Amino acid sequence: MSYINKIGKNASWRKHVTNNLVTDVILYEKIITSPKIAKDLTKIFSKLIEWAKKNDLHSRRLALRYLVIKKHFGVLNKLFVDLKKRYNNRKGGYTRIIKNGYKLGDNSPKVIFSLI
Repeated sequence: MSYINKIGKNASWRKHVTNNLVTDVILYEKIITSPKIAKDLTKIFSKLIEWAKKNDLHSRRLALRYLVIKKHFGVLNKLFVDLKKRYNNRKGGYTRIIKNGYKLGDNSPKVIFSLI
């Protein structure tokens, strides 16, 4: 995913790609990406899980900024019901980043980003 931070790309495109990755992580609970993107996703997921723990209307609207609902309809429900139950007693550290070698084409590092 090294193409996300290129200079010629505009901010709205970059935001949309990041939101797609956030939605995929919530649905599948694991993706393979670059280390920089994984660190950015860690920051976003700490916000999302804290909002899910509050579980009020305002926090749902804040979470909708980072989700692509048109892609899958169960994303918000999974975040605010399933992941809330899983992380209710946990204070932090909701994600895990595991190094996974290098890509074959350009030899850039790749990591497995997953929810704990």
